[in-house]
Amino acid sequence: MLDFCELSPDGEDLEQLVRELALALGYRAKWSGRGADGGRDLLLEEPGDALLGAKTRRWVISCKHMAHAKDGAGRSVNGEDLGSIGGIVDAVAQHDAEAFLLVCSTQPSSALVSRLESIERTKGVPTHVWDGVELERMLATPRGWAVAQRFFPASAEASGWKVFATSEPNRFIGITRGFYLRVSNRHGSAVGFPLSWIDERLDRVASIALPAGHEIRPRGVFYDDKHRGFVWYLDYLYGGHGWRSEEIESPMESDTLLDRLGNGTVAYSDGQFDHFEVTFRKVDRGHDAYDSDHYRYYESVPSYV
Repeated sequence: MLDFCELSPDGEDLEQLVRELALALGYRAKWSGRGADGGRDLLLEEPGDALLGAKTRRWVISCKHMAHAKDGAGRSVNGEDLGSIGGIVDAVAQHDAEAFLLVCSTQPSSALVSRLESIERTKGVPTHVWDGVELERMLATPRGWAVAQRFFPASAEASGWKVFATSEPNRFIGITRGFYLRVSNRHGSAVGFPLSWIDERLDRVASIALPAGHEIRPRGVFYDDKHRGFVWYLDYLYGGHGWRSEEIESPMESDTLLDRLGNGTVAYSDGQFDHFEVTFRKVDRGHDAYDSDHYRYYESVPSYV
């Protein structure tokens, strides 16, 4: 089980978690501008059904983090935590939205659930709740678990690898260290090598000193048992937030990086040759749609992986 007390008590981690999870699940999520009180709201755009014109619906999200209450035992979110019916309806109208989503790390009280149902019934504003159980269910998916490992470094990492089967018998989704990896074998219906072999290579990636604002993210790995070796597909991301992107250092030279990764050499304890294909991408981490594991970053990975 995930321990929501790992998230900061001020609620900012929960807001960021919800944004990252929404992006991972294919929604558009962005922050509103800060208001006069210094606060900001999280907005989610739900893609509409393509058969009905793909008309989107915008949700205003309110995140309430009560897992730290009562010395970590947690408490329900009540009406006082959320505010008045008029405040909720006004917030939806203010952001030109159509619906309201409450996200909480515990659960809403029964009285609050009744209030939200009343808003939907009398004000015509759709409402919904993602409680702690629903959040954990969404996080325990191939896309969600990589997010979970970033925000719950103790309780999520304690389970180590999560490997999800796909529709193909020799292709899998592997999640570890917050990475979303497409993993495949030359043939076979199970992961045909110890996962510790991948761990050793990820240790090498983690050991490479990179400038601030740079990171290496693995996208896919293919194990060729015939020639005894791995073929890796990595992204080298570098960039800052908005205008600060111009201040980011240039990326490491490709040949230098490949040498440090052990490209084409016997660099690992299993004695196999590895080959690394690295794509360099300049990114804007401050953009509303930025996601370090966006689906488009996997489009360059060969189809057999």
